[in-house]
Amino acid sequence: MTCSLIDFSDPDIPRIGLIADSHGNLPATRACIRRLQLENVELMMHLGDIFDSCGDEGLVDLLDTIQHNNIGSVKGNNDYQVEKALENGASMPVSAAQRKGILNFLRGLPTKKVLNDLCFAHSLPYDSIRAFYEPIDTGDTVRAAQVFKDTPYRIIFCGHSHHSIVFRWRPKGVTREAISPGEPLGINPHERYIIVVGSVENKECGVFDAVKNTYQRIRL
Repeated sequence: MTCSLIDFSDPDIPRIGLIADSHGNLPATRACIRRLQLENVELMMHLGDIFDSCGDEGLVDLLDTIQHNNIGSVKGNNDYQVEKALENGASMPVSAAQRKGILNFLRGLPTKKVLNDLCFAHSLPYDSIRAFYEPIDTGDTVRAAQVFKDTPYRIIFCGHSHHSIVFRWRPKGVTREAISPGEPLGINPHERYIIVVGSVENKECGVFDAVKNTYQRIRL
């Protein structure tokens, strides 16, 4: 099965599959997509770094996989670097038409997508190049606390750091916690969260269930 085309005006999308940081790894990306399809998600989001700036093999097949499965995407720092390389005429093993298609796709990727009170970003949820490169997870809660202060979102889903971590905001402060695979993380409607999804390269993905109020880290 494939997911329906994404309508970000639809308020009722109960199950969202999340992948991040493919870095050009086509087999791992396809494996994570198949796993999320088994979870019967209504939509899938790729949280950036679909491509890798240090490798240009498999660009066409990877893009075809993303588009064929109707996966929504945001731009990562590696995607941005590939975009700039294509704009600057870098040699890549693709035809002129394929080159144009990849470049148009990359140019069209936003730095973030918002669905109600959910935000999907590669790292920082801002509309700037800074958002691609600076990780939310710096090993403590300082940057996450500032992001909570600066944004209105209830949950931010992001990638970039390749580690599955949750930052939890409560009135008394922000905590940083590991997410155990296979054990659903309960989402308290009175708290706010930043969920860093593990990387496709590490064969990880995740599912957010808005009905059950859970997030589940999945390891293949």
